[in-house]
Amino acid sequence: MDLDTEEIKLSEKLQKMYQEFLIYVEQENVEFDRTESKKLELKLEEKIYWLKRYLIHLEKGGKRIKAGPDYWAQHENHKLIVEHGEDEQGNIEKDILFLWCVTCSDIVSSHVKKSYKNKEFEKIENHLGHEIKPVRKSHNSKTICLTCDNCQKNKVILCSDISDWFDEI
Repeated sequence: MDLDTEEIKLSEKLQKMYQEFLIYVEQENVEFDRTESKKLELKLEEKIYWLKRYLIHLEKGGKRIKAGPDYWAQHENHKLIVEHGEDEQGNIEKDILFLWCVTCSDIVSSHVKKSYKNKEFEKIENHLGHEIKPVRKSHNSKTICLTCDNCQKNKVILCSDISDWFDEI
């Protein structure tokens, strides 16, 4: 069995970071509105839970998560928004788009204009500022689609298959 030790170390580091932040939020919640604090705790717990599942998968010799559809599937039925990226100084960078998860306060994917073939960048750019949801075609489907809540016509932006092992973790 060939373990992906680099990815395992990264996953362990992320899990530890989220756990430490969760402890901070739980202990220091006097600085936060209690409702907002509870929402943040739930978001962190969800991230920690997912990282634990992914780490178990990696420790069994599993493959890395596939960029795109596997990340979309992690945020299935969450509220996402397409936003422009920013450079190091915080200036808007129109050649970079982020798919931002409002539910988790997390970046789901980034898309660079010059690196995408098959017009993926343009398909996503047409939905700048729109609410997007990753939805599977059916309950057990391996295909997940990004759908736009703001568009009546052409609701489906992109579709792709998730990794075979994704539902196992």
